[in-house]
Amino acid sequence: MNTPQETPATITLLDSQETSEHCWQLNGSPTYTLGRIAGTDITLPYSWVSRKHAMIQREENGRYNLIDLGSSNGTFINGRKIHTPITLQNGDCIGIGSTRLLFHQETTPARPTAPIGQDLDEMTVAFVQKQTITILICDIHEFTKLSETMGDQWVSLLLQHWTGGVSKLVNKHEGIVDKFIGDAVMALWAGANHRDNIHQALKTAIAIHVFTSNLCKKIPDLPWPLQIGAALNTGEAMLGNLAQDGQSNYTVIGDVVNVAFRLESMTNGQEDMDLVMGCDAATHLLEPEKFFKKYSFRLKGKQEVVEAYGCSFAQLSTYLAQAAGTPCAL
Repeated sequence: MNTPQETPATITLLDSQETSEHCWQLNGSPTYTLGRIAGTDITLPYSWVSRKHAMIQREENGRYNLIDLGSSNGTFINGRKIHTPITLQNGDCIGIGSTRLLFHQETTPARPTAPIGQDLDEMTVAFVQKQTITILICDIHEFTKLSETMGDQWVSLLLQHWTGGVSKLVNKHEGIVDKFIGDAVMALWAGANHRDNIHQALKTAIAIHVFTSNLCKKIPDLPWPLQIGAALNTGEAMLGNLAQDGQSNYTVIGDVVNVAFRLESMTNGQEDMDLVMGCDAATHLLEPEKFFKKYSFRLKGKQEVVEAYGCSFAQLSTYLAQAAGTPCAL
């Protein structure tokens, strides 16, 4: 007979008739990734699914938590969008776009009582900390067109060079690279001095812009100068450990991350708007209206209009120069 710690669970893909199309067993691993790309534990090859969309994480007591990994279209349980880790219950329906997945677990294990002197959070790999952070997203524009023009192998070498350079720039400006998602980077800054965090993130955006624009000098085969779009957002997020194979793997999730990705998509095709900054971040700056233009965006997944500030990299450089009291140079 199964003990509570060994309670089996399954994820079933439902077809349009709400009948089983495919079933995955959840056993033997602390984490299971859901995404569009090959190599994920539960591969969902649909356009509305992000490359690495969500994760199911098993606690030591046999419970399973669902975590959205900053996906583009969001993750839902029983029709409600999730922003923090949610414990799955037998019969829960996981929604990703038009995809429906059914979670099944005969018996939901009870949460154990922590031994004396041991905190319950130390017994699991669930998220343990809420903190105000600043998120920076930078994405290479026209990357799909570039891949079609140059081929996957060549683009793979380009990305290796780009990710290495971007990692160094984020570290130089006291940030942390949370993840690379194809041609995009997600970096974060945490700490009590929010204005300093935001300034460091803005400086990083400028540095990544200059580095990316100059790649044509180092890689002469580039068919056109590469450009990036950037978004910055500040707010509360859950920080925690997505441990795999005994290795710590800290990441962040929450609405602040989802909004940052949505705001970055607003830079595509917009003249003089290379960077978009959420209003919560702008409140920590001096006279943001003097350097940035205020916009109202309808973002997918948000019922209310989201207000944000946009600017070109030249305008951003002017702001940073004045904030630092030094001559402007971009």
